Amino acid sequence: MKKTGIFYATKGGTAEAFAKQIAEKLDADIFNMKDTKIEEIANYKNVVLMSSNYAFGALADDWGGKVKNLHTIDFCCKNVAIVGVGSQERHPDSFCSGAADFYDKLRFSGARFVGAVNACNYKFDFSRLQRGNKMLGLCLDKGDDKSASHIDSWVQQVKPIFDKA
Repeated sequence: MKKTGIFYATKGGTAEAFAKQIAEKLDADIFNMKDTKIEEIANYKNVVLMSSNYAFGALADDWGGKVKNLHTIDFCCKNVAIVGVGSQERHPDSFCSGAADFYDKLRFSGARFVGAVNACNYKFDFSRLQRGNKMLGLCLDKGDDKSASHIDSWVQQVKPIFDKA
């Protein structure tokens, strides 16, 4: 079984650019869901599920029906990290909300979720990804000059967990 895979969907390329940055730091394989079958996820011990978020918190189209089929993968004992890409300024009422679909679909799957971050690091009104003072995953915003430091802090958090798998 392979170590770490990043599975992303993007519309304008922002999520892809962030996925490449993260993949380099985690020494991970990277997959665009536009060209990837959902079954590929089964080959990895550590899984990063990533998507741009549009309008009122929808995942990028290339995740489409694939997110509904995540239940066909055995996530028991897999480390799963969530990354959402959104705009705090343009969509403060649904910032990175689409990425919560990953959590909602897998919360009873036996997956071990890693990579929660402090919600106070962002400026938004509402996100389905927020639980208390935490975001269930990393949130990135191309308009936020702190995105690079958010990635670095998040990688420092998840890399030791991923390396032990």
